[in-house]
Amino acid sequence: MAITDFILKDQNDNDFHLGAARREKLFLFFHPLAWTSICTTQMKDLDARHDAFMAKGLLPIGVSVDNQHSKKPWAESMGLKKMVMLADFWPHGALAQELGCFIQKAGISGRQHYIIDTDGSVLWTKRNEIPEVPDFDAMLKEIQV
Repeated sequence: MAITDFILKDQNDNDFHLGAARREKLFLFFHPLAWTSICTTQMKDLDARHDAFMAKGLLPIGVSVDNQHSKKPWAESMGLKKMVMLADFWPHGALAQELGCFIQKAGISGRQHYIIDTDGSVLWTKRNEIPEVPDFDAMLKEIQV
């Protein structure tokens, strides 16, 4: 499976273009909604392990269906220093739908993680239940890229 090229806004209202990022592998992690307790824990945990993912050659990027304007104050409230957070807002959840983790009935994504190769192909995926905080230390041990 390969994903199409995409452009999404980050928390600073900048365009993130997959085509321009294809020089490195991406670790896309979908979280259901900003400002929720488990998603907040997930983001802080991932920000703390940002360098460990980068050492594996993976650029960690958070994605949710929230508007980019809600992402900046949320990132600031969490004290995130390194994370890129993308808004899969419009068309609503288009990237999550393409990757198969959009929950139509709820209008949100699941808590799903993907490694995207430089050619856009999906190399690895892992799903966590929505009320489950992902174990990024275990993922770092599991991931072989």
